[in-house]
Amino acid sequence: MTVQICARCQTPTREPVVVAIGHGASAGGGTVYACPGCAPTFPKQRDPFGSLLARDEPIRRQR
Repeated sequence: MTVQICARCQTPTREPVVVAIGHGASAGGGTVYACPGCAPTFPKQRDPFGSLLARDEPIRRQR
């Protein structure tokens, strides 16, 4: 993997960890990287498709 800059400590790392995906309305998004030491300090990101998948469960018919 290429060298990335840690979003927390701003140092270059050869072992970047993806900690977030940035979303943008007009310009798209970007990936937020952290070094292995700073990665655990970032909050866990919510899965935007998690609630959609939960709704796709089959509906049981009551008789």
